[in-house]
Amino acid sequence: AQQRAWRVVCEGRDGSVRIEPAAHPPGATIEVRDLFFNTPARRKFLRAEKTEYVRVEDVVKRVALSHFGVEFSLRHNGRQTHSVRAATSQSDRERRVSALCGLPFIENAWYLDGERAGLRLWGWLGAPTFSRGQTDLQYFFVNGRSVRDKVLTHAVRQAYQDVLYQSRHPAYVLFLELNHREVDVNVH
Repeated sequence: AQQRAWRVVCEGRDGSVRIEPAAHPPGATIEVRDLFFNTPARRKFLRAEKTEYVRVEDVVKRVALSHFGVEFSLRHNGRQTHSVRAATSQSDRERRVSALCGLPFIENAWYLDGERAGLRLWGWLGAPTFSRGQTDLQYFFVNGRSVRDKVLTHAVRQAYQDVLYQSRHPAYVLFLELNHREVDVNVH
């Protein structure tokens, strides 16, 4: 079977799409450049360049943590800031978590993997001594989808209540897997 690759380019103010044949190894490459070039109407909503970069970086981290089998790289101002290879083994996954969340996190985290009543919870929990002053290292995924949910956050915080000071926050990268029919993906 002959493999074909295509390059799809969407650029400019009109957003016209150009499709052309291309040479490419198996898989897909998605590249976004000059993300905010065409935003005069929203310019007043944009923050400083560093702030906007941190927001983009957070999105890339969340997607990279939820898709271990995909390679990711992030460049900013011509400099590569993140590059993680596809992770197939447990040690590869730990290396990826370390690259995205920092070596101190993975060195101070416990791996858990438990299943009960059709639910599987797995991932890394930071030791209480690795608590944070902010919630920057709290990643929760349901069936591979990043979620920020007060009930889930509260449940994890309750589990740490006896070992954390009031103003500290636990660090974690957790994955909850359950039957997809049990999840309403439209709840925000």
